[in-house]
This record gives sequence, C-alpha cells and structure tokens, in this order.
Amino acid sequence: MDTTNQRQKQNQETQQLTELLSFLYLALKNIQLYPIGHSMVKNRLAIAHQLLSRILINRKTILFGVARNVITYDGDPIGADSQACTAFARVLSRHEVASMAFSYGVMQHSLFLLLKAVGVLPEQNQSGKNLQQQLSSLNLPHIDVEIINYDYFDRSAETDSPQAAAAPLTWLSFTQKLTSGILGFSGKSEATGSRMAAPEALAAALNRQAGRQPEIIELFSSLLDQMLQQDSRESLTSASFGGREFSKIIASLNPELRTQFLNTTLERCDRNMVHNSPEKLLETFSDTVVLDMIRQINKKKVQVSPALLNLIRKISKIRFTAEPTTPGAIARQREIDNLLDPESYNINVSEKYHDTLQNLAAGPAAPTPQQAAFPLEEHLQTLEESHLNRQIVRATLLFMHQTDDALEYQSLAEKLIEICLVLPDNGAFNLLQTTVKLLRKQARNKKSESIRKTAEASLEKLTSLDFLDYIYSILPEKTEEERRAAAGLFNLLCPDILDKLLTIFSMSQKVSEDDLLVIIFKVFRLETLTRVFTVLPKTKTSNTLLKLLTLIEYLGIQGTVRLLHPFLDHEDPAIRIRILGLLLPIHDKEAGATLASMLESKNENTVNTAIELCETHRPAACVPGLINLMEYQFIKQTSIERNKRLFMILSNIGDSRALPALEKIAFTKWPFHRDQVMTMKRILFYSLKGYPPHERKNLLKKGLQLKDKEILKICDALLPDSHGHGGKA
Repeated sequence: MDTTNQRQKQNQETQQLTELLSFLYLALKNIQLYPIGHSMVKNRLAIAHQLLSRILINRKTILFGVARNVITYDGDPIGADSQACTAFARVLSRHEVASMAFSYGVMQHSLFLLLKAVGVLPEQNQSGKNLQQQLSSLNLPHIDVEIINYDYFDRSAETDSPQAAAAPLTWLSFTQKLTSGILGFSGKSEATGSRMAAPEALAAALNRQAGRQPEIIELFSSLLDQMLQQDSRESLTSASFGGREFSKIIASLNPELRTQFLNTTLERCDRNMVHNSPEKLLETFSDTVVLDMIRQINKKKVQVSPALLNLIRKISKIRFTAEPTTPGAIARQREIDNLLDPESYNINVSEKYHDTLQNLAAGPAAPTPQQAAFPLEEHLQTLEESHLNRQIVRATLLFMHQTDDALEYQSLAEKLIEICLVLPDNGAFNLLQTTVKLLRKQARNKKSESIRKTAEASLEKLTSLDFLDYIYSILPEKTEEERRAAAGLFNLLCPDILDKLLTIFSMSQKVSEDDLLVIIFKVFRLETLTRVFTVLPKTKTSNTLLKLLTLIEYLGIQGTVRLLHPFLDHEDPAIRIRILGLLLPIHDKEAGATLASMLESKNENTVNTAIELCETHRPAACVPGLINLMEYQFIKQTSIERNKRLFMILSNIGDSRALPALEKIAFTKWPFHRDQVMTMKRILFYSLKGYPPHERKNLLKKGLQLKDKEILKICDALLPDSHGHGGKA
C-alpha cells in the first residue's frame, strides 16, 4: 500500500513539474511573440509563477537538468511526451544550459527576465555574453542557471573509480561521466547536475585525453552493449545515445581514436547480431559514418560476420542507389561498388563464416532498392514547422471556404488564427495577405450571419494593435523581400489600421523618413493627416505630440497650416518651437508674429531660443525685435558677443531698417575693452555685405574715416568706386 501511495505521489509530482515546464515554455513563446505588457504574456507568466510557487512551498528548491531535448529531475526525464517540454529543452540546450534551479521566493519579474534572456538565441545575441553571464548581470534572486563547463573534461583522474557503472548507460549518463571527470562514476551526481555535452566539444576533449582512451573506449563499449540489448521500444529514447551524436563525434576525432571508435562499434554490433539486431542503431548513423564502416571492413581488415556485412550492405544500398550527378557522388558510388564487392571481401572472411555467407547469397534479396534515392533533404524541409504551418493555413482556408457549418467554421477559424499569429516569425507575409483577402471575402459573401461575424472577428485579431506592433518590431531582422511583403500587408489593411499604425509610430523610439510606417503614411497622406489632426488636440503627452509633428513634417504641411496655428500658443515651449520650425520656412505671418513676441520676452532662455530660430529661418518680421536687442554700451563681454551674433543675423536678412542702429554702434566711443570693441566693429562692417549696395554705401564711406586697417580694407572691398579699385558685394 505504501508503495502504491508513493508511486501515486511521484506521478502527481511528475505531472506538476511537466505542467510547470510547459507553461514556462508557453510564457517564453509569448514573450518572443508579443510586446511587453500584452495580456498573453501576463497570463502565461502568472500561471507559470503560481505553479512554481506552489511547488516550492513544500520543496524549497527545484533543480532541473538539461540533456539535448530532455529536461530531468532527480535524474529522471520530465515531460518526455510533452512537445512543450521537449521544445523548452531544445532552447535551453542551444544555450548549453546544464542545470536550472529555482528556490523559494522567486519573483514573477525575475521569471520574466530569465525567459526573456533565454528567448534570445546565441546566434541572435550581440552582447558577446553567454546566458549565464547575462543572468549574472541581471542579479536574479532565487534563480541559478549553470551552463556546461568544459573544464570538467580535463580534470585529473584522482577521483576516478576503476569500477564500471552499475546503472544502465545512456547518452546522458555517458556524457555526464565525462563532463564530471569521473569515468567510473556510478549513481547520480548532485554536484554537477545532468550535464549534456555538445558532441563536437566532447570529441575535442577526447582528443586531448590520449592517456585515458582505453578507459573511454571501454565505457563506450558498455554503452553500445546496453543500448543494443534494450527493448526495441526503448532503444531510441530521447535521452539515449543515437547516430546523430556519434556521427558528429566521429567527424571531430583524431584518426587513431576515430579508428578505435569505428572498430568498437563494428565489434559490438557484430556480437549482438544474433539476439539483438543493431539495425535500428545503424540506421541513425550518417552516410559518412556508414561509408567509413565499409572502408574499415575492407581497408583495415576488420573481421565481421557475413550477417553484419549484409546489414551494412543493405543500409548502404538504400542510401546510395541514386544516380550520382556530381563528381564527388560519382566517385563515392564507384568506391561503394568496389567496397561491397563480395569477392573483394571474401578474402577477409574466416572459413567458419563461409557457409553462412553462401546461404545469405542464395537467400531472398534485401528489399528492392529504389530506382532513385528518396529526396531526404527536400522531404525534411517539408517537415519543418514553418513549412507545415503554411500548408495548414492553406488547407484551413480551403475548408473554411467550403463549409457552411457555423460551428465547424468557428473551430477552423480558431486554428487558423493560432497559426497565423506565428507566421511573421518565418516571414510569411504574403500568406497573411492571402488570408486577409479570403477572410474579407467570406465576411461579405457567406450566407450564415454567424460565419460572417466569425470571419470579421478573425480579421480583428489579425489587425490587433499588438499583432501589428509585433510585425513592425521584427522587420529589421527580415530580408528586403520580406519587408516589402509586410508593407504590402499593411497597405492591404489600410486605411482601416491607420489609427493603430499611428499609435505604433508614437511608441517607437526614433523613426526616420524612409521607415516603412512613414512610406505607408505617405501613400495614405490625406487619411493619415485627417487622423493626426483628430488626435493632436486630445494628446496630452508632449513626447507624442512632438512625434506626430515630425510625421506632419515628413508628409508635408501643405493644407495643414491653419490647423497648426492653435499650437503656437501651446503651454509647452518645445511644442511651440516645433510648430515655429514647421511654419517659419514658408514665411507664415502667424509664426513670424509669435517669434517676434518671443524676442521681447523677459525670459533670457526664451530670447536666446528666438535668436537661434531667427538665425535659422531669417524672418523679416523679426528685424525690429533684433534691433532692440542690440547693446550700445559694452560694459559686459556678453553684450559684445550678442551684438556680433545679431550683426550676422541681420546681415543674412538684409533689411535696411537695421542700418541706423549699426551706424550708431559703429561710431560709439568706449573707453573699456577697446580690443574687443574694435573686433566687434570689424564684424559690424563685414556684415554690411548682406545689405543692398545703395543702402549700405553711406555707412561704408563713413567707415573709411575710422583709423583701423581691417575696417578700411573691408570698406574698400565693399565700395565699388573707392580709390578706383573697389570689390563687389
């Protein structure tokens, strides 16, 4: 009874952990898919946090191990039949995560930061830090993530035990022993967790440990024996050794160790031919490994049974019977034909196998080879999730078109939207366009009102602000062709989604004039401006206002001047200045009057801003205000500097109303700061080049009377007939 209760408790615990890992993965996908703050992100994260907190109440700490596509707890796989758990394990493995621990008190926000970091795969990470380093900088309390530490490979053998492991070996336990530096280790490792090594890194470590190769080969032999002796239903479990790993290891081993591994594999497969066919294991090996085995049998004089030879011949014939089209393939085909020649092999087969070989030769042939090899690579591409999603969407749209049953249509629509929400990840924007067109057609033409409403609701989900924002956020990562397809999708949905696109534009950090959103807004200029000026009066946030005003500038202010005038009196100075920047270039009278009033302000910052605007836009309406700002007594150095600046601004405007004031300053005598004052007067006369020649003539002639060589040169250059060699203005 106690055993039954204990088993039930373990099953319940396993279910809880599986559910937790599943929701962690779902939360991770939603964080990748939706913007921060989206309800889908919040809901999944909240559920995952509740499950984790509930488990930690009794356990205080949970330590998960990660091995390729399996997550373990106390050495046992968790959620091996759950696609979400398997997918989560794969993501963690790509970060080379060895273990992940949670302790009581973990916060939901910490969980969010963890999943957000995990969601950025190593090839997308531009920080130069691995996952462990990123998480360390985030300082997440109650969360501890360890990545595979390859230093364990090179540990000394001080802790090695000569005894072989008592527990059955798997690929996980095999690599765990090596990464722990304890080849003879038996049982569970509490110190290191379930460390799963990348095959290439494992091969590199094996190459470095020449002195331990016999021990490693012995352990590898035990692994093969136990794998071949397992029940066929368990022989290819996700945590077990497989041909993919073996192929990657073989490719990276040095020639000597490579030969030992191949010989060991052939020997162990041969020993297990009678009771445990190694076919399932051999079929998982790559073409290169199969070919290497054939070479070992022939060139290295490795003696194997005819049964194993026939099995390898069968596998190789299925693999390599396609008509070769490249020089490399032709050469490989010729080599295989020669290596598989029975006469060539018979000299290496001992007499005791002769009768068996003859019986095999006389017996039924292996399955008839295909006339052309199966296009495996092309077939595998069709099994990729992105390809399957496209096919499912097309099929679902066809079924939705054909059905008139409201419940069936609703079920199909839910499946359609679920897949459509992930299509942007693979750049399938053209398929989204097709989906939108068909849903619009069904929303109009379907006889059932219920179906029409379902179609409209589906369209609303595809045009939601969150989904559109997500599409926009991932466009920088897409190809030029995919970006054009996304623009086509937005154009197809416009003008209905313009309000949402404006919201996205307002939330963006910085949007240039050649941005996709701006290009779309230009296509729908009138509709966009109508919506902008509907929103502007209601907008309270200055930052949003400034962004919308920038958009108006991108679109051109033609036809909007009258609508912009009310904002010249806005309470925020930044808004007023932005409006002036839009209106002053077209010499708008209202803007000129506003700027002139700013020059009269008692606020020094406002006056300086107005001077800068005058410097940029040169408004004639501001000449009186600029003249009033000029100083005639030069007590402070700042008054001299301001005069210099005003002289050049007025010169660029070229309005003769400023000349009397300039003449007064030019001939004002001042006992202090004589050098600075004279420099100022030189700039004054130099600024006269901006005025009409006939207007400036009298002041220039008076300047010739001043006893300053620089001023004389300036006046001489600007007077056309002075001393018979005047310059031109």
